[in-house]
Amino acid sequence: MTRPIVLCIGEDPTSTYVYQAIRNLGVTHVIKEDGPAEVRPDSINEWMRQSYVRFMSPLMCRFSRQRVRELQARYPLNDNPIPSHHLLRVTSLNDARTMMWLDRLQPQLVILHETGPVDMSRLHRLDCPILTVSPSMAKGQLEAYWAFRAKPDVCEVRIEQWGDRGWTVLDRSVLYVGGTDNFATYPYLQLVTALPLLRRQIESMLEEGVYDRRTAE
Repeated sequence: MTRPIVLCIGEDPTSTYVYQAIRNLGVTHVIKEDGPAEVRPDSINEWMRQSYVRFMSPLMCRFSRQRVRELQARYPLNDNPIPSHHLLRVTSLNDARTMMWLDRLQPQLVILHETGPVDMSRLHRLDCPILTVSPSMAKGQLEAYWAFRAKPDVCEVRIEQWGDRGWTVLDRSVLYVGGTDNFATYPYLQLVTALPLLRRQIESMLEEGVYDRRTAE
């Protein structure tokens, strides 16, 4: 019997695009957490940035609709909802219930997308490869401030794999930022670049039959 691929997601609606893009590769279950608590700012500058994003996001979403349609046309993004019979809801990926499901499913591959921080002890417990798309916006959206922080190292997308030494980069690509891009268009800009990379890594692992992360390092 073929071991399944499990996608773990948070509350971010863009995770639907990820599911639809990779579901035909063998995704049988989606573990969805209720959503991580908002990260409290460590400084007045971080508080101001979070407040700015919270205030400006609705306005930017409204005026970025045309740019979003352009990005959706570049790489077809399927927003059909995840079938309810594929969803397993948990409070957090760190819960015992989550590990119970993963122990029962025995996945050959786990994908993380826009989840809250997962304890290292939980990641080490899994014997299959674990992939994620980075940078993530789930942790207080701090890494999404590239629109006005102008940090070149953030203007890229990475596919990373968890190992005994932490996260390592498997593939990366530069994000080509347009003059109208902002943190409202960032999720779409990231996905149209990341999804082909993610599919390529999954297909490569399936072809090689790499089911144990320890043998892949």
